[in-house]
Amino acid sequence: MEKKKLIMGVCKNYWWYKVEPFYVSCSRYNGKNCDIVAFTKNLSAFTRDKLREYHIHSIEIPDSYEKNGPIDYRYGLYIEMLKKRGEDYDQVLFCDTRDVFFQDAMFPEDATEPYLGVAVESGLINGDDWNRRWMQERFGEEIYNELKDNHVLCAGTIWGSTSVIRHFCQAMIDNLSDPQFNFIDINDQTSYQYMVYKGIEPVNASTCFSSLDGGRVATIGNEGDFTLSGDTLLCPEGGNTRPALVHQWDRHKKLTPFVKRLYRERHPRIRWKRYCDWRSLKDIALSSYHDGHFMNMFIASVKYLFAEKPRGERLWK
Repeated sequence: MEKKKLIMGVCKNYWWYKVEPFYVSCSRYNGKNCDIVAFTKNLSAFTRDKLREYHIHSIEIPDSYEKNGPIDYRYGLYIEMLKKRGEDYDQVLFCDTRDVFFQDAMFPEDATEPYLGVAVESGLINGDDWNRRWMQERFGEEIYNELKDNHVLCAGTIWGSTSVIRHFCQAMIDNLSDPQFNFIDINDQTSYQYMVYKGIEPVNASTCFSSLDGGRVATIGNEGDFTLSGDTLLCPEGGNTRPALVHQWDRHKKLTPFVKRLYRERHPRIRWKRYCDWRSLKDIALSSYHDGHFMNMFIASVKYLFAEKPRGERLWK
């Protein structure tokens, strides 16, 4: 029997508008023979209903994980999932959910050998203020000087063969908790680049570097090299590469109407009798405001005023 694909991401403290493009496009292009899993925490009933509507499997994040930030503890969640269900899948993607949309099926159909997929940005480590500082602070000047001339790799989208991803997640956890390295504000981005460029993981697997030109993943936060052609974002500018996944799209204001047109609901149906909790009403009001559904926004705002909510909670923050 053919094995399925798996896509995982953390969805914590988000209202529906923030993650709608990700889950709508992910379901559209990857729904066939692919399980989409959201590790959730502090979501409204409205957002949870939307996830079910798009056939997303929700797994509540255990309280025991809350001692660390989600950027670091997500690797533990992914490993637990793969320990329980890993035999069902041959390829896995884990990625950010707030600033990602899909344009095509994520996984290559002809992948037979173990591999790790790596998203490459056009800039170098020594040319990016954040990545340069993170590398210097976490690993020191010697390792920074060794790796500084390499391209920035983005830890927000990592994919590959299931066995490789499982071992890579464990190696990330080991690196993040290694006392010989300094703890900084963004650990995983720096550890990820260190491990890939030092060849620590994966063992006996090829590393597939995905660049803007011809890659499956385009990380465009610091890029201007893309073109909008109808319903497609192309990389590089003037080129014909259609990446399957676009990351950090929200850094570019000109993509807001593009994403709204393609990956947001035009006239969502609200089951008002179901939503009486303040979190759902706030979620509906904010999502409706950004989508221009002002009647829904008005109704949700009025109902929110009379809903029981935590002291000091406001609708517009």
